[in-house]
Amino acid sequence: MASKLEIPLHEEMFTIMRQHGANLGNILDTKFRCVAAVWGVKLENQSSTLYQRGPSTIFAEMRLEIMMPSGVKVSVWKADLTTFPSVAVVNAANEKLQHYGGLARALSSAGGPQIQKESNDYIKKYVKLETGEAVVFDAGLLPCKKIIHAVGPELPYKPTKNDVSKARTFLKKTILSILNEVEEHGLGNVAIPAISSGLFNYPLPECAYTIVSTVKKYYECKRVAQEVFLVNHDEPTVQAMETACHQIFRPQRNHENVRIN
Repeated sequence: MASKLEIPLHEEMFTIMRQHGANLGNILDTKFRCVAAVWGVKLENQSSTLYQRGPSTIFAEMRLEIMMPSGVKVSVWKADLTTFPSVAVVNAANEKLQHYGGLARALSSAGGPQIQKESNDYIKKYVKLETGEAVVFDAGLLPCKKIIHAVGPELPYKPTKNDVSKARTFLKKTILSILNEVEEHGLGNVAIPAISSGLFNYPLPECAYTIVSTVKKYYECKRVAQEVFLVNHDEPTVQAMETACHQIFRPQRNHENVRIN
C-alpha cells in the first residue's frame, strides 16, 4: 500500500536541499521506488527525470473541435492528462515500461503502484514493448478505465531531417497501434498526448502534424461514434496541435465541422 510521509525542513537544511534535492529524489526513486516532492525550495540543477507532483492547477480547456464526416470527433485540449475524464489515456512509454520520467512518471505516480507492477509483469513475460507498439492495462487510481502504454520513436538530442524522416514511420505506427487497441477493446474515447516529443526529442511541429494526420487517415472511412482527445498540459504543445489540426482539417472545412473556442 502506498504511504505518504511529510518532513518539515529547518532553516539550515534549505541550502542543502536547494543544491542536492534533485539528486536525493533520484536516489530515493532508484533505490526505494519512492517519489520525493520538495515544496517551497527552488532546486538547482534539477534532473529532467525527477518528477514533482502537487495538486493539479490546470483547468481543462478545449481549444478546438472537429467533427469528421465519419462521425468521429477530434478535439484539442490544454489539460492535465492525469486528471482528464476520458475512458482511456495514453502513456508515452519506453520499451522497458519503466515510468521514471516526464508524462510516464506523472501517470504512474497518480495511478498508484498498480501501473508499474503490471508493466513489470508484462516485461518479465515479453522482455520489452517494441517501438511502434501499444498495450492496454487497467488504470489503477487514475480517473479513467484504461491506460494505453505506447512506445514512440526516440530521436537524438538534435535530430537531423533524416532522423525525423526515419522516425515518422514509427510514430505513425505507434498512433495506429493505439487506435487499433481502442477499437479492439471497445473504448469510446481516448486521450492522446504528443508522443515522442519532449524527452524523446521529436521536433514538436512535425510530431503534432504526424499524430493529427494519422488520426485523420485512420478514421476517414470508419463510421463510428468515437472521440479522440489530443491532450497536453503545456502551451507550446497545445498550440502545435491546434496548428496541425488547422493545416490538416481546414482545407476540407466544407466537409468537416470545425469549432474553435
